[in-house]
Amino acid sequence: MKKVYIIIIVAAVLAVFFLYSSDAKKSIFTEKVGDMTLTRYETGETAAQQVSNMYGLKAIPISKAYSAVYKSRKGTMRIWAVEAPDHNAANDAFNAMNSMLGGSTGHEGHEYSGDVEQTDSHKGHGDAGIMNENFTKPVKLEIMEFVKPEVYTMYANNAVNYYYFKMNYNMGRVYWIIFDSPDMDYQVSIVKQAVMDI
Repeated sequence: MKKVYIIIIVAAVLAVFFLYSSDAKKSIFTEKVGDMTLTRYETGETAAQQVSNMYGLKAIPISKAYSAVYKSRKGTMRIWAVEAPDHNAANDAFNAMNSMLGGSTGHEGHEYSGDVEQTDSHKGHGDAGIMNENFTKPVKLEIMEFVKPEVYTMYANNAVNYYYFKMNYNMGRVYWIIFDSPDMDYQVSIVKQAVMDI
């Protein structure tokens, strides 16, 4: 009789494990980013609806959409990701979005890591062709030890925003992050971890 109970308990534990792991695989997000914990994520139509309301991302052709919220005692980070039907469409859409926001096209200054323009670009309120003075021109961050992906940051609607594009041979995703932590060093370290892990 004891063996039957042990088998039932093991089966129940395995069932919970497989249910949890299959649910986790529906998301592209990791459980932790640095000291931040994933508190909520959405996929499918709910995430697509959120993306369709976002100024920068709404022009990206959507094959799949994802959103997530990470929290720690230092702040909240929200991430949206749009997967286009193929990597070429995603690349073209990202470049168009970046250009529309006033960011570089990615071709000029490729050879140079210390762009002189970066020091002045934070002053560029309104010169990115965006709606009002609540937006700044995107600046390429120099946080990664490698060239790709290029991560851009801009100040929009009283929050620091980051965006970037990642692709492999058959898929491309555009990511957008909004972070509310006042500690910029902390913010950049978490964003760097997110870029590498998600």
